[in-house]
Amino acid sequence: MIAKLRAFLQGRVFFVARGNELARFMNESIRQGVVFYKTQRSEKGLRAQIRIQDFARLKGPARKTHTQVHIIAKYGWPFVAARWWRRKFLLTGILVIGITLAILSQMILSISVSGNTTISSQDIFESAERHGLKTWTWQNSVDLSKVSKTLVEEFPDAAWIGIRRHGTRVEIKVVQKIRPQVPGEAGNLVASKAGLVQQIMVIQGTPLIHEGEIVKPGQVLIQAPATVQNLSATPRTDRQLQHKDFIPETVPAAKGFVRGRVWYSAEVTVPYQEELIEESGKVAKGWGIKFGARVIMVTTPESPYPQVKEEVQYHGIDLWRNWRLPVEIVSVRYKELEKLQVERTEVEARQAAEERARAEVHKAITPGAHVLEEKVRILESNEGERVRIEVESYEDLAVYPIIG
Repeated sequence: MIAKLRAFLQGRVFFVARGNELARFMNESIRQGVVFYKTQRSEKGLRAQIRIQDFARLKGPARKTHTQVHIIAKYGWPFVAARWWRRKFLLTGILVIGITLAILSQMILSISVSGNTTISSQDIFESAERHGLKTWTWQNSVDLSKVSKTLVEEFPDAAWIGIRRHGTRVEIKVVQKIRPQVPGEAGNLVASKAGLVQQIMVIQGTPLIHEGEIVKPGQVLIQAPATVQNLSATPRTDRQLQHKDFIPETVPAAKGFVRGRVWYSAEVTVPYQEELIEESGKVAKGWGIKFGARVIMVTTPESPYPQVKEEVQYHGIDLWRNWRLPVEIVSVRYKELEKLQVERTEVEARQAAEERARAEVHKAITPGAHVLEEKVRILESNEGERVRIEVESYEDLAVYPIIG
C-alpha cells in the first residue's frame, strides 16, 4: 500500500522502446541512474515504467542505440495536478460556487406565511421585517422565538404564531383565535328549498304564507318583528365596542317553524359496456435533485408507462443542526394506469344505476328529514339502463338567511 502511494505521489511514465539494441539501451540507461519498474519484453519491444525525473535521462541511451521510445500512459499526482492546473478557471468556478452555496445556506432566502385567514399576510411580513426577520439576512442574527412573541402581541386575532426554519426557508405558522359566533337567529325566516307547506307555527313575527301553498327557495315565510321584544337586546356601550370578544346583541328575529313536503329526483344511466381507468399495481421509482425551480432526474427521468399517476415527494438535506443545503432530493413514484373493459348484464347495469341515483338523491335531502315515499322508474335508453329515483320527504323548510 505504501509503495503504491509513493508511486502515485512521485508519478510514473509508461513507455515502450523499440529497436535492435534494447539490452544495450537498458544498460546505458541504468548507468545514467534510471530505475525500471515492471519491465516486460515482447516481440513488439520493451515495456517498462520509470519515474518522471528519469524520463529525460533516456534521451542519451536512446540516441546511442538508435532506440525509439514512445510514451503510452502517464500515472500519478504530478500529471493530475498539471491537468487541473490547465483547468484552473474551472476549479476557480467550482470553488466560487461552493463558497457561494455555503454562504447562502447560512442566510434566510424565503419567508412564507400559512394558517392565516383574516390576518393579512402582507401585514405579517411587514411586522416581521420591522423586527429583523427578512430575506437576505444571516440566520443566527434573528431570534425567531422573540419575533414570534412580538407578532402575537401585535396581532390580537392570533392565538399562536410559530416560526420554524427549514434550511434557508422560514415558515410563519399562524393559529387564529376562534371567535364566538354571532347567534344565527337574525332577520326573517325564509324557505330553504321548494316545497308544499303543510304546517305553520309562529312564535314571533308575521306569517306571509299559508298551509297548502307551494313556496320557492328564498321566499320569506315568517317576517321578523320591527322592534325587539326581549330585554337582552340592549345597545352596546363604548367599552363593549372596544372588546373584540364581545358577542353582539340579539337583533329582531322571526321565530317559529314551517314544515312541508319536498320532492327530490335523480336520473342516472349506466351502460352495459364501460371503459374504466384503474391502477394496475405496477410501480416504478425514480429520484433526482431539485435546485431552486430546476429539477434534474438522475434515474428514471420519464415514466416507463404510457398512462401513469405520479406521486412526487421532496426531501431536504440537513448537514448539521439547522444547516440545510438549498438542494432537495426528489423521489417520484410512477403508478401504471390501465384501461379495463367492464361488461354488465341488464340486471347488473340496472342495479348500479339505481344505487348511483339513490346516492345522488340522498345527498340533497336535508339530514334528519323523514322520507315519505320513494319511487323507482325504469326509463328507455339506447345507451344502457336508465333509472330515475323520485323521493318525497317531510321536513322543516324555514331557515335564517346566510349573511355574507
